[in-house]
Amino acid sequence: MIQEKRIVQHFVRLVDIDAPSLAERELADFVKEQLSQMGFQVSEDDAGRAIGGNCGNVYARWPGTLDLEPLLFSGHFDTVEPGRGKKAVVHDDGRITSAGDTVLGADNLACLAAIIEAIRSITEDGRPHRPVELFISVAEERHLLGAGQYQPDRLSARQCYVLDASGAPGLAVVRAPGVIELLFEIQGRSAHAGMEPEKGINAITTAARGIAAMKLGRIDPETTANIGRIEGGGATNVVSAACKVTAECRSQDEAKLTAHADHMCACMQQAADESGALLKIRRQLSYLPYAVSPESPVLRRFRQACQVLDLPKREQPAGGGSDNNLLVRHGIDGIVLSCGMDQVHTCQEQILVKDLVDTARLVEQLILLP
Repeated sequence: MIQEKRIVQHFVRLVDIDAPSLAERELADFVKEQLSQMGFQVSEDDAGRAIGGNCGNVYARWPGTLDLEPLLFSGHFDTVEPGRGKKAVVHDDGRITSAGDTVLGADNLACLAAIIEAIRSITEDGRPHRPVELFISVAEERHLLGAGQYQPDRLSARQCYVLDASGAPGLAVVRAPGVIELLFEIQGRSAHAGMEPEKGINAITTAARGIAAMKLGRIDPETTANIGRIEGGGATNVVSAACKVTAECRSQDEAKLTAHADHMCACMQQAADESGALLKIRRQLSYLPYAVSPESPVLRRFRQACQVLDLPKREQPAGGGSDNNLLVRHGIDGIVLSCGMDQVHTCQEQILVKDLVDTARLVEQLILLP
């Protein structure tokens, strides 16, 4: 049986361990030791070396007592900043928050706590169960850097649940966007802004014209675009010779994703051509979109588990990506599930004890269903 007191204590302990992106070693070692003691076969890849971190992705296998296909559960170790010195505060009204000066880290520690509690419950009850495999990534918050180093030969499961969505348990993300990141580097020409501005080419003005021509924000129900940062310039009496602009576009449709990135690049190129500035564009496909078939086995099992547990079932698209965007490219049938976290990536992040417990109950039921 899922034990509320135990899962809360475990979650609080996980929160105590700092695990910012690219520095997840302490948390990973702690979880690896727990999994080994629970009978998992645990291994780690060298993703840390490849991406500049101190830890790799963790893979784990738990033998089943039933001759059924293994299920894969996935989450990530890292938390966003400010996430150093986190402390969980358990309130009398059933909420768990941080102390207010950091994130809580329920994104994605709720996943880790729920999975471990579900395995403990099944073991203690002696319930027959299928094999379980785990993939816990690093640097997920850095545009899925860890999952980009995924080694498929380490695991055999072809069906996956990624516990990495906000909201009460019972939500399945059935469609998610891909992302293209853009960096525009504009090189103009400096000149004295008061004495001979006509001899200069203002890189900031060029960037502004390019941005003004772009379609940004909500493009359509499937597509968004955004400018993230502008850097450049110096003294007001000098025509700015250099400027950098970071941007992104997202879409649940791959063709729209490519087309809108082309549009943003064309706008900036036209602005540079008109001003005489030089333009360098760095374009990076972070991950592609995916959509889950209504007849997907993982979706059918999710629906059945929600019915058994009397959880309100919701299926909807999402505006953000997850490790599932990369796992599906390895032929894995996966969906993203909510795990109770709320107001993630803020110092107001919280989770309800009830939702933490229900997430563990859902994981348990998914493992036990034939």
